[in-house]
Amino acid sequence: MSDKVAFLLDGEEVLTYDRTQSLPDKQREYLDQLDEQLKQGFVLANEKIDKPNLQQKTQFIALNLVHSLSKEDDNNAIMMFSYLVNIMPDLKQAKAKLKETKVGQQVGVEFIFDEVKPAGQKIEFRPDSSKTKLH
Repeated sequence: MSDKVAFLLDGEEVLTYDRTQSLPDKQREYLDQLDEQLKQGFVLANEKIDKPNLQQKTQFIALNLVHSLSKEDDNNAIMMFSYLVNIMPDLKQAKAKLKETKVGQQVGVEFIFDEVKPAGQKIEFRPDSSKTKLH
């Protein structure tokens, strides 16, 4: 089992979190404050969420993470990803995809909780009938 959690944006790994490294107290304190703020509610998809559940929190944070990456606000993106990893202890990978639409940009996020398998190697089959005969 890997202790590393990856965040992919449009198929490219942009952030990696190492669970073996403990968070400094200041960062842990910030994540606790962030969680308290989220408990007070927020607007998600033009809907006011007064008492967000875990899924709503993770959606909100993931969208803010992607927004931070698009604004090149790496510190905020790292904190958002740290929050996601810490509230979802079984998270192995998060994948975000951007899609341009008529009304703007849409973001889709998928959370992977089972073991992430590395990409396989492409093998090309080239039959050569003069060398191989089946019996």
